[in-house]
Amino acid sequence: MTTRMTPLRILLLAATLLVVAAACGSGDPAPSVRDGHPGILAGTSWRVVSVAGRTPTAGSEPTIAFANERAQGSGGCNSWSGAYQDEANGGLRFGDLAMTAMACLEDPKNALETAFMTALSQANLASTDPRGLLVLSGPGGQIFLANATQPNPTD
Repeated sequence: MTTRMTPLRILLLAATLLVVAAACGSGDPAPSVRDGHPGILAGTSWRVVSVAGRTPTAGSEPTIAFANERAQGSGGCNSWSGAYQDEANGGLRFGDLAMTAMACLEDPKNALETAFMTALSQANLASTDPRGLLVLSGPGGQIFLANATQPNPTD
């Protein structure tokens, strides 16, 4: 005896498959690039150990603090701030960065600040290295940052 698929049986089968498929999904939506990653960087403060291969002068290190999807700090001479977004996959994006326009009288400070702001504005990846440094990477170079509350790690 063969079983014939009636329209009612087809409808019941489709409804059953729909319920099973819905049950397989998690209740939490996957994070999107727009939603960002909830707070790996939020509430942390850092100081630059090196940027694009340059080491800052002690006492004039550029800094960065992350809070509430905003970042702010010092370039070593000028203050800066802007929006940021850290993503679940390690991606990082900065919005337009605003900066004061004080003149730094020391050329090395100017050069380091320029390198820092260029690398920061182009950073697209955040990671950590074996020493526990935060590493921001992108086309503008790498920025190595130590937690502001801890001494610089040894090489």
